[in-house]
Amino acid sequence: MDLAREFLPRAFTVALAFSRTAGFATASPFPGQNAGATQRVGFALALAAVAGLFVPVPAEPLSLDARLATGAASELAIGLTIGVAFRFVFVAAEMLSQSVSQVSGLGAPSTFNPTFNTQETALSQALTLFAMLVALSIGAHRVAIASVLESFRLLPVGSSVSLDAAAPVFVDLAAESLAVGLRLAMPVVVISLATQTALALISRAAPSLQLFSVGLAVLIAASIMVLLASLGDITIGLGEHLGGLGPRLARVLLALTPQSR
Repeated sequence: MDLAREFLPRAFTVALAFSRTAGFATASPFPGQNAGATQRVGFALALAAVAGLFVPVPAEPLSLDARLATGAASELAIGLTIGVAFRFVFVAAEMLSQSVSQVSGLGAPSTFNPTFNTQETALSQALTLFAMLVALSIGAHRVAIASVLESFRLLPVGSSVSLDAAAPVFVDLAAESLAVGLRLAMPVVVISLATQTALALISRAAPSLQLFSVGLAVLIAASIMVLLASLGDITIGLGEHLGGLGPRLARVLLALTPQSR
């Protein structure tokens, strides 16, 4: 009986911690939807096991009732909030890949992504994976994991949070990420626009040349050359943007903390 009294509260606490880490693993770009369900569940279990080493047991005893289910839903929402914040920061890379894919002429050929049930181009997939490589190389995944573990200190298991308090922070994250993605894609956008304008003027001046047959090849070649030439600057820009992940996640956590409101 004493063993059950000591073990069950800790087991319920770890279960609630798993709800939070599972929410993060579901929404976060790391490990991402490209990882299998087994790997994501194992990742969430590992984080919950680590958090269980220092997470305090709630003062009010937990039991298998509606309050435990409500607490699990709240913990899941906190984890989803942190994961979505990471996703919003990573939107810059996705905006970059989509913009470059569309203006370069490589947006037409696409492949079906069964994970997201959407159509994606090969170039956008390559740029997104490249951005994830940059994120892993600068340790953004470690910052995100540290923020999840830090959330257990700022928001202990069983804490009541108001998710709408983080809405202004998410708006700022989305606007900043969209601006960064468009800024990094601007060299390719400008060259693509200039190439299409030049081809249109030549076609208007000499209609007999039939530039339509070679115009797409010229556009693709020019866009890819500019993309390769600006790849170093894109890497630096993504590194600087993703390098600020820690303060951005801290803003989200502080917005969720009751004492900050």
